[in-house]
Amino acid sequence: MVLLVTPAHAQVQPYGTNDAGGFRNILPPGTDGLVNTPQLALWESAKQRPPHNDDQLQMYANLATAAPHIPPSQIPNFFKDATFGVPAGQVASSESPEPGVTIQRDKAFGVPHIYGDTRAELMFGIGYASAEDRLFFIDALRHAGEGDLAQFAGGANAGMDAQVWASEPYTQQDLANQVQYGLAHSADGPQMLSDATNYVAGINAYIAKAQNPLFTGTMMPPSTWRWG
Repeated sequence: MVLLVTPAHAQVQPYGTNDAGGFRNILPPGTDGLVNTPQLALWESAKQRPPHNDDQLQMYANLATAAPHIPPSQIPNFFKDATFGVPAGQVASSESPEPGVTIQRDKAFGVPHIYGDTRAELMFGIGYASAEDRLFFIDALRHAGEGDLAQFAGGANAGMDAQVWASEPYTQQDLANQVQYGLAHSADGPQMLSDATNYVAGINAYIAKAQNPLFTGTMMPPSTWRWG
């Protein structure tokens, strides 16, 4: 006998819940920074971009000629709806990478709408969704901050690494000392550390799934490192 246990999803709130009236934003590069192997092949062969790769770019670019004479009625032409939640019938996908976590993406722009039954589960979901969309970028910034981008992205970055070590020569012990100082001197320190720990756990959960042979080539990228 095989017993299949379905993960408990976080409760999804209706569109607009706790939104305080709605707001708008724009991200010119697009919400989805994922480029997997099949999508790369389509770009190389037919110059077809991955979904939501740059679908906010034109809205943002139009601001250059429309500003500063933009009446309130035209704001939706330049900034997308960022109301909390997804309107009925507009859910493109839904996943639960961890019990108590639900990530829904809308059809319009592929934006992740993240729900957690607890604060810890919410932070996990935010980390997971961030890795889905920006894992390579996150890793590049991590190496840049540690002054070893050259070994990750090539020798052309050696000059940047040298600048980091000249101005901000932090060691791992320095970073650990900063964390301990925050825990000892800030009332918010323990919560901030808990949030960061759960966020990183979400990133690592995505990396672990990306390394699974079943998903090789479809998730960006099959990394070999784990965040500490």
